[in-house]
Amino acid sequence: WKHLTPAGQFELVGLGEAEGMDEYLQGTRYVVNADPQVLSTLSELLEKYDRWKEDGAFADIGDTNAPLPDTVDSVVVGAGIAGVYQANTLAEAGKSVICLDKYHEIGGVWNFYGNDYSRVNTSEIGYRIVDRPGDGLRPNEDHSPRREIMRDIYTVASQHCKGCIRLNIEVLSVDRRQDGSYDVATRDVRDGTQKTIHTGGVSFQVNRRIGRRREVDWEDSHLFRGDIFYGYGNAMQKVAYWGKSVLVIGAGAFAFENVRTAVEHGARHVTLLGRRDGTTCPKWIDMLAFLRPLNEQLMTHKSGNMISFECWQNCYKDAGLRSPKCWDEGLLKPNNHTISVSDVAFIAGYHGMFKLQVGEIRRFRPDGMGVELIDGSTIDCNMVIKCTGFHLNDDVPKLTGMSKMQPYGLLDVNMNYQAEPLLDGGQFGGGGKDKTAVDLDYGDITQEQYFKGLEVLRMLPFFKDKYVEPNGNPFGSGQGGPIVYLSNYFTYLMTHPEEQEALFKLSGTPPQDVVKLWASQIAEYQHLIMTRLISALGKAALDGNGQP
Repeated sequence: WKHLTPAGQFELVGLGEAEGMDEYLQGTRYVVNADPQVLSTLSELLEKYDRWKEDGAFADIGDTNAPLPDTVDSVVVGAGIAGVYQANTLAEAGKSVICLDKYHEIGGVWNFYGNDYSRVNTSEIGYRIVDRPGDGLRPNEDHSPRREIMRDIYTVASQHCKGCIRLNIEVLSVDRRQDGSYDVATRDVRDGTQKTIHTGGVSFQVNRRIGRRREVDWEDSHLFRGDIFYGYGNAMQKVAYWGKSVLVIGAGAFAFENVRTAVEHGARHVTLLGRRDGTTCPKWIDMLAFLRPLNEQLMTHKSGNMISFECWQNCYKDAGLRSPKCWDEGLLKPNNHTISVSDVAFIAGYHGMFKLQVGEIRRFRPDGMGVELIDGSTIDCNMVIKCTGFHLNDDVPKLTGMSKMQPYGLLDVNMNYQAEPLLDGGQFGGGGKDKTAVDLDYGDITQEQYFKGLEVLRMLPFFKDKYVEPNGNPFGSGQGGPIVYLSNYFTYLMTHPEEQEALFKLSGTPPQDVVKLWASQIAEYQHLIMTRLISALGKAALDGNGQP
């Protein structure tokens, strides 16, 4: 280690003869009754050698309080990870751009909903938006922590779109002019000053699934002797977990994150209580999904999937945790949940420190030391963390008056919306189960038009059959790929106006709901639009006496 450390920065510290802690210090076993002297020494070393200090301040993103422009090529609404990336790709392509956010800092959900100990709920490669080539320039830590994601957001914002971000600016409305350009009405949240920006294009980069948090409470909560707080936005930043019995309410990704945080910070026991089972998997299951080869349809081999799933099932058994009920129904996860990724849940379960339970709270107990469930059972606890989800974000239809969009992101020409869908069985497949029904309008399309369109397509030198066949999701559970891909796609459309106008016109009426969009619906709507486009090509060929 001394050889790998910069000169003068290596320090060897002896921890003495700490009884019963050899395996803990080697990183192979959890310890409950830790030696206070060892913990004190470790804490001092972690503070002294804080790994974030080497990063210094975040990159300079320019003046975020400069005056707003009167006119600009593109306006990006939202300065989270996706908004900053979109602004950067537009600026790199030569577009003048302004990126607006109503908060006082960039970072979006990662900054204002995440916690200091939040981590990406997927393997590092699945959320990578910055490449760092060269010796010694590593990618982020696996399941990257919040600080690294924030660093990446600032890094992107300091590149081509440096000086193009304006904070404390709320968008009030977006109106389309007759010439196809847009007026974006804004308000400065600090002093109420209003200004309208004239722009050629608008990109909405605001989260669909995370709006206002769901407020919940239960009878006699005032009698509880412990701490009650929500598991978002650093509400638990100064909470002392050591030796506590923690009850986490919820079964989604934030709930499992708070389980991990509580265990890592010394909780004696953690119970996760949900109205239904959530699903979590070890890190290596998630990583294998990225490492395994894909076929021409971007699918992994089914036999390998079954082997991974069997190992995953055994992890639950070995940890003494109840398996998700949805597995009995042939689903990997329950509706509107993702799959959480956490080694700690399984490790803590194996050591008897973590329990999964299904039920609902009736009230807090009169003794103030736990809760009573609807079925009459009780749970002892002296800390309750509420991870009860969020209301959907309906800002985009309110700002634009548009409730429908195309499956490739356009609400109108030069106006797009990029956000994760709601998560039903379409997220990780499911053999047709747990998928949300759609009403597909094929209009007066004929088979003759469609097959003629395919014939014309096959004449193109770059055409391959896989372009019109069902394909899998190459990005897995990560959002890094979709952010990069969709940002570059909208930038392409903005820099190729003739192609974009033809695409939007021939796609027909936008079929996809802006707010209540489920993962399984995207492929259905993409098939609809592809059918419309191919048939339009065939119709044009037939109307031209068979010539495309």
